[in-house]
Amino acid sequence: MFWELYKEDIAIMERLGLRAFRFSIEWSRVEPRPGVFNDEAMDRYRDIVAELKGHGITPIITLHHFTNPIWFHERGGWEREENIRYFLEYVDYVARNIDIRYWLTINEVNLYPILSYLLGKFPPFKPDPAKMWSVFSNLLRAHGKAYDLLKKEANMVGLVINIMPVHPMNNLSMLDHIAAALINKLYNLTSINAVRRGQLPKWLGSHDIGDVDYLGVNYYSRPRVRFSRRALIEFEEGRDNQMGWVTNPIGLREAVKMAGRIGKPIMITENGIATDNDDDRIAFIRSHLREAVASGTIGYIYWSLLDNYEWERGYSAKFGLIECSGKKRIIRRSAEYLGRVSRSLEI
Repeated sequence: MFWELYKEDIAIMERLGLRAFRFSIEWSRVEPRPGVFNDEAMDRYRDIVAELKGHGITPIITLHHFTNPIWFHERGGWEREENIRYFLEYVDYVARNIDIRYWLTINEVNLYPILSYLLGKFPPFKPDPAKMWSVFSNLLRAHGKAYDLLKKEANMVGLVINIMPVHPMNNLSMLDHIAAALINKLYNLTSINAVRRGQLPKWLGSHDIGDVDYLGVNYYSRPRVRFSRRALIEFEEGRDNQMGWVTNPIGLREAVKMAGRIGKPIMITENGIATDNDDDRIAFIRSHLREAVASGTIGYIYWSLLDNYEWERGYSAKFGLIECSGKKRIIRRSAEYLGRVSRSLEI
């Protein structure tokens, strides 16, 4: 509904005192057919940016947030290296039509391949580890080339990694320690180290993946894991939210420390809790925001402004600062709390 009600939503943001807004360009909306660009849709995005700026809100644009045009999927999507050129044509078109300071090329470059090609929960629903690593490699290579298209002297071009610090369930179990170390290395550090070096690891071809001006960190969970003969690795489940994630603000500090290896500014680009209890949401924001400030991050973006469609969970997970009931907006107290913090900088 934001697409239709963006002017009203942006006015609400200003009244609350929110000072930055991250949103995504929908590739299939802008380029419905290969090489055919929708100037009318681009005009709408340009107007959203102008509206945000006019209300004193900094726009942060993400160019790829999990979704692909059907025509791109039919050509093999991110599985094929030669398809990177399609993404770059789209990036070039957007860059020529919008002028902003903060860009993010790919959202959760490490998580999208896992959900789509290891767990098979996201389209194209293909559990195939070999394809997972090919997609991961192609996404990072696409970022590097997109960086060159987007980079201007005054702007900041970044990439988003989902970081999930993992700990052993049983500190006395060597197998649990090995399980935690394996997840941390493959899930967190493979991406972080590649960005730090500007190059994929040798086993993925040592391809150049360019640079970042800042790193977007999405942090939600700090689970414990254990070795299991049945499932190899089992994750602890959280009970205080609708996603079953283990929430812990200390994990945000650990995530920023991991990301700090890159040596670039860090922005928390997603952090949130899915719950019907707004007191829990306020407590979550307060505790995590304190860690973000103490860790020296350059910004904190809560996920999300509005209750949103949460992939395989639909609309059942309530992340929003604002409840959506049709076209009606119901401002939660957590939105007012975050607005007060934004205005006063007192947590």
